[in-house]
Amino acid sequence: MVSLFLAAALPLGAQNDTVTVAVPVDTTQTEPVDTVFTETAMLGHSISGLKMQPRYRPINQPFHKGGFLANTFIVVTGAPYRIFADNYSNGPMLVGSIGKWLTPLHGVQLGGGFSTFIDNYEADRMGLIMVRASYLFNLSSMVSGYDPNRLVEFYPMAGVGASLIVASKYPASVGLSAHMGVQVSMHVFPGVDLVVEPLLEIQKDGRKLTRMDVWRGYMLALSGGVGARIALDREHYGSDPGGDWFITLGGGAQLQNSDLERDIRFAQAIGPHAALGVGRYYSRCFALRVQGGYGYHYWKEIKEGDRDRYGNLLEPGRFKSSYYFARLEGGLDFVGLFRKKEGLARFGATLFAGPEAGVMLKRDPYKADIRYPYVGGTAALQLKVRIWRGLGFYLEPRVSIVPYSAYAFKTSTVNRNYYDAVVSASAGLEYRFVKMKKSKSNINNNN
Repeated sequence: MVSLFLAAALPLGAQNDTVTVAVPVDTTQTEPVDTVFTETAMLGHSISGLKMQPRYRPINQPFHKGGFLANTFIVVTGAPYRIFADNYSNGPMLVGSIGKWLTPLHGVQLGGGFSTFIDNYEADRMGLIMVRASYLFNLSSMVSGYDPNRLVEFYPMAGVGASLIVASKYPASVGLSAHMGVQVSMHVFPGVDLVVEPLLEIQKDGRKLTRMDVWRGYMLALSGGVGARIALDREHYGSDPGGDWFITLGGGAQLQNSDLERDIRFAQAIGPHAALGVGRYYSRCFALRVQGGYGYHYWKEIKEGDRDRYGNLLEPGRFKSSYYFARLEGGLDFVGLFRKKEGLARFGATLFAGPEAGVMLKRDPYKADIRYPYVGGTAALQLKVRIWRGLGFYLEPRVSIVPYSAYAFKTSTVNRNYYDAVVSASAGLEYRFVKMKKSKSNINNNN
């Protein structure tokens, strides 16, 4: 999803003049200097007396300093917490933070959060409570000048933290951590930004169990999240980014891409799915969409005469895997990216990608049924044709990754990490709420 924000932030056209030149500073001149500096003019001037032409300097908006609320914000994010060790499962993480921009380039952010995951060796659910302090650097302001209402901005960040790990079978332990990553911020509503914050974290769990395959108890983890940043200073962060709202309604078929799925006849494995979405186009090529829905497929089949690991006959039948999901996706329209004309395009090809969260219900004849809340990822390519005004028809193939943890077999006390690769194809309608401009012929007829 970060790549979509990067593409959205690129300029849509090249400048006619890409040569940057310098001019000597004349303190007696009242008008802006905008002349080409030559080698002759350079003689007798030190390099400290040179500056870029005004049209190439970053344009800065005023940075307002005031009371506590000035340049202060709160951030709420949620995402999977993934420790890179088979000992632990994935788990959801929720984080709340408060931050403040001290200057146009430098800021701080303090936060705390909670995560829960499973110790696979013990099949024991664990809890992690953490606090975190981060330094933020406004890379966009350094490159393009300070603008509190810019559509997309990038903030490299780093910091330290501490965490308390709680488990039912072992004493609680305290560990320290360090993290680094980038915070991508997109201005979506007045005073509200969408935040994507991938972080790489080094965490020490403090348990020091010899069976763990982590060096000296240090674990590498992927954390961060996707959420919202809310400005408390609404006076200077309250502009509306504009754009057209749209809704989508679609449905189709899905199945799971796995070896078990191939044991079932293709037609017997497919199940239905449906989704309803709402979003907004912020430019000709970039959109944001929230989508929710439900789908299922058949992932395992028991044939006549099949037995379990203990030799017991199993009841024949197909076993269903169901998903209730919600998605937050950024969309990059490749047609709009290169299209020069104004107005709605007849065709569109949009790549959607982002996090997917939900609940999975999986029937299993060999193990206990699995009910697991998950946070995964999803990506889709939407091929669209506009059929009337803002109404369009689309086809949308998609892949979703659903991670979960479950017993290796029914009587096992050890969990394993699994994931479902759910492949789907859907067709649907999109309606874009846009004001259609009247043609000249219509205007003349009305007159």
